[in-house]
Amino acid sequence: MENIKIIRVLFFLILINPLFGDYPFKVGEKLIYDASFGSVDAANGALKVLSKELINDIMTYHVQFTAKSKGLMNYLFPINDQIDIWLNESSLLPIKILSNIQEGQYQKKRETFLYHNYGYAITDGDTVEIDDSIHSPYSLFYFFRNQELLKMGGTIIKTIQGKKISPLKLKIEENIHGTVPAGQFSCLKVTPTMREKKEFKNQATMSILFSDDENRYPIKIRMNLKYGSLTLKLKQIIN
Repeated sequence: MENIKIIRVLFFLILINPLFGDYPFKVGEKLIYDASFGSVDAANGALKVLSKELINDIMTYHVQFTAKSKGLMNYLFPINDQIDIWLNESSLLPIKILSNIQEGQYQKKRETFLYHNYGYAITDGDTVEIDDSIHSPYSLFYFFRNQELLKMGGTIIKTIQGKKISPLKLKIEENIHGTVPAGQFSCLKVTPTMREKKEFKNQATMSILFSDDENRYPIKIRMNLKYGSLTLKLKQIIN
């Protein structure tokens, strides 16, 4: 049994072996997005690397995703989402997730702690069994930036949202042209799809265009929220 555990750890370390000697992001990086809800220019979005912090004796990157409605949309259908994630500095797997979702009349706060080595997570006091390499959908924005994406086509990964575990098969496309307010980029497109063609909880699906360069910026993100699709296009890069 002990030998099996050692083999699993070695396999996991090989799987998460970084593409670069240094991560393509650092503390202080801010990616600012224009966000449209359906076809309406409706919100501002951001991905931020806020700090390094020690969580449960593990050094982490504290990253944050926000989306906040603006203009008329702020009155018709207010959106104010904030997801804070603490990523293991070594593996970029989530250690802690705080989500505060406000979309129209829907509101949900959730706190999750993940203990990958012990095979469980605690979400709002409830225990959930997990694999030792589980992700948050939002942690993928950073995890994928440090991977050789073209080698990950067909790979199965798992994500956790609350107590829901979703196995996802990765579809990777190359030589995709992406035009966003920040400029024009040659991109790799990553689309996590549910196995057996089922949908995410709350019908949430996602696709991400990453710049095909050393930075791997997520230049365009499309995700389905509870009541519609949100598309974020990179507007500004602050390092």
